[in-house]
Amino acid sequence: MIDIKPKSVLEQPIYMLTKATPCPYLKGQVEKRIATDITYNNKVYNELASNGFRRVENWMYRPVCDNCSACKSYRVDIKKFELTKSLKRVINKLKDIDYKIIKNIATTEHYNLFKKYQFQRHSGGSMSDMDENEFISMIETSPIRTKLMEFRDKSKNLMGVILLDIDDVNLSAVYSFFDPKLSKLGLGNFMISECLIFGKKNKYKHLYLGYYISEISSMSYKNRFKPGQILDGSDWQSL
Repeated sequence: MIDIKPKSVLEQPIYMLTKATPCPYLKGQVEKRIATDITYNNKVYNELASNGFRRVENWMYRPVCDNCSACKSYRVDIKKFELTKSLKRVINKLKDIDYKIIKNIATTEHYNLFKKYQFQRHSGGSMSDMDENEFISMIETSPIRTKLMEFRDKSKNLMGVILLDIDDVNLSAVYSFFDPKLSKLGLGNFMISECLIFGKKNKYKHLYLGYYISEISSMSYKNRFKPGQILDGSDWQSL
């Protein structure tokens, strides 16, 4: 006789709806999210990611806003990705910067660069007042395989970091930050390009880049990485 044991309730996805808060992107709009804790059911991660969910620590979430669907999940088809002429120029300008894939262990050096990035690029944003303990939690708390893609120059100075989720077939850039003094040279684009090249060499399928809103200029960089796809309803559509 087969002994069938019931699963713990903690192994089942439990979804919660957040209260409405001011939208951080579109003035006059409010944001709602559906979220689930995947601490005890991390096997659902890939399915949730392919359905537009993003990860923050143990949580996966996606917007479910009333009367607004501007946020579209954006991913790049890694297998078909090719460097454009402009991206090749960026890589050539920053050829002295290299990366390593390391454990997702936060250091004070990482935090100092993160604060510098927030001050210069996102002052007053929701993450700009994050203290070091909160930063450590963001980097180190993950129920799935997560790494840091750490970028340094030839003098070993830290130039940028990508917090990278890695599942069996896909990559997801959870968050990235870099030295803002190199932003005009395209360091952010360089980091994503290198992430895509890494993904291609290692035969990953997609790189998830978070949400894309066509009206927000600060998100337009994502459209430089092609072929891109956005999640429209339940279908991924090529751009």
